[in-house]
Amino acid sequence: MKFILSLLFFSAFIGYAQPYAEKQIDFENIDLLPPMKIPLILAGNFGEMRSNHFHTGLDIKTQGVEGQKLYSIDEGTVSRVRVSPWGYGLAVYIDHPNGLTSVYAHMQSFSKQIDSLVFALQESNETYILDEAVLDKGIKVNRGQLIGLSGNSGSSSAPHLHFEVRETKTEHALNPLLFSCYQKRIHDKTKPTLKGLKVYAVTEKGYMIPGKSKYFYVKFINGNHLVNDGAPIDVSEFITENSFMAFAFHVTDRLDGAGNVCGVHNTFLSKGEDVLHEQKTDYINFDHNRFLNSHQDYYEFDQNRRNIHKNFKTVVNPLPIYPKAGGLVKWKDCKGKYSFKAIDVHGNWIRLNFEITISDNATKANNPFDTPNNYYFPDSVNTLLQDDFQVLMEPGTFYEPLQKIFKVNEESQYMSNEFQFSESEIPVQKRFDVRIKTPQLRSDFPVSKLGIGVISDKGWMSFLGGDYINGWVESSSRSFGTFVLTVDSVAPVITPLDFNEGKIVSRYSNVQLTIEDNLSGVSKYKAYFNDHWVLMEYNRRKKRYVINFDERTKKHMLKGDNKLRIWASDSKGNEIEKTWTIQY
Repeated sequence: MKFILSLLFFSAFIGYAQPYAEKQIDFENIDLLPPMKIPLILAGNFGEMRSNHFHTGLDIKTQGVEGQKLYSIDEGTVSRVRVSPWGYGLAVYIDHPNGLTSVYAHMQSFSKQIDSLVFALQESNETYILDEAVLDKGIKVNRGQLIGLSGNSGSSSAPHLHFEVRETKTEHALNPLLFSCYQKRIHDKTKPTLKGLKVYAVTEKGYMIPGKSKYFYVKFINGNHLVNDGAPIDVSEFITENSFMAFAFHVTDRLDGAGNVCGVHNTFLSKGEDVLHEQKTDYINFDHNRFLNSHQDYYEFDQNRRNIHKNFKTVVNPLPIYPKAGGLVKWKDCKGKYSFKAIDVHGNWIRLNFEITISDNATKANNPFDTPNNYYFPDSVNTLLQDDFQVLMEPGTFYEPLQKIFKVNEESQYMSNEFQFSESEIPVQKRFDVRIKTPQLRSDFPVSKLGIGVISDKGWMSFLGGDYINGWVESSSRSFGTFVLTVDSVAPVITPLDFNEGKIVSRYSNVQLTIEDNLSGVSKYKAYFNDHWVLMEYNRRKKRYVINFDERTKKHMLKGDNKLRIWASDSKGNEIEKTWTIQY
């Protein structure tokens, strides 16, 4: 029923246009302290293109170690705390009276006052993972007050501080280097780097036409950037029926003191004296951040790891980073001299001048999109309605026209056939509905344990879960691939690593164990000493669960026999509980 209601609801195109608007913030005069008292050298900057998102802050190096002291950049109130094995790891958000919010992520530990609040919330919810709004708790911090220590928690790959400045009322992430106080502290005289130019044939909606593009390397010779050895680029081979010409540029930046590849703040594409397109990444709306996949050429990123910025946009790109959104050139008007300019926040810039030509006798190739039955289009409602497999995608689910690929493998090891829908390497903006018809089931079959899995082109299965409704299992997915119907009725497995029944642990600083699940994944877990909840952390890197024997745990432990009880559940509600008596 949910699937049918969605089909009725998404009956018309939902527009995505978002005008560019500068933030009314006094970047010049707002004085903020640095979050650390060490030289601010960046491993990553704001707006850098990463997998499925723009980077929303500054990654500040911590001299290769954890434990650097972190300070509040201004007076304020702690508004949010997070603890997770993934993402931001340990993180603190502070709201400031000037309308800004500062964020400190991948921390090693919190200050005593913040840590006490975090543990109280974990204890009351009996959970390690936490993401709570705490403005009403009234934890005030002074300008320059210690709030914790830097670390490497969450999805961090090396010790550093991920630091953000947000506009409190919108929660938009602002480019910290727009603030003069930080721009002066973080030195940069290094110019952006331009490596390539790519030419495309695109539709009037900005969609790239398959097989009608070419990458040209850019050389830097005698102080000048050259493409095609300085000769005009003949674009005759790209002309396609009902299409336009467009450009994208392989451009990155670096800052002084580090070799890390960073993002470019501001770019211009011009023809003669006329600016055709401008991109300026001053702030990022988290609701739209994944539309990076529309701004970049994701085929180039996936296949060649090239950071290519399109200097044009599609109709389903709502990113408010384009002061002038253009860049589509009619073929009859394409001859001429063009220039591309890239500028970083500190004003360092580069320019590429190039010329476009076209043969007088050039002929237009067929446009595959003129046969629309072969493609799904991003700005439309799209459905696949088979007798035993169905998909519903609302407008804006994906970024470029999607070739209709649907294959059925009847020699399946699962409860249904294997249904391949598109290809898993194609990125998806938001979840789409998918459902699979169940086979004939016995009357006592545990339908609540049914779920849908999606298998990537590399053979990895992700369990999507799902609900059984009138003979179908319905779920949603944020990736394409091969969909199958499966069942999970097996509980997770708990395995002690350094203890067993009767083990003496008096000299231990902690005990460790693993919790593994065969399909839907561990969703909840708890630990109890003598029937009192104690904190059990998940170490993502080592894939183990750890109970530290700190003061908070020891207050529930006795001399002699102690009952340790571990409970876990997977995403389908299969539970396990195991108990040991250990000696302390």
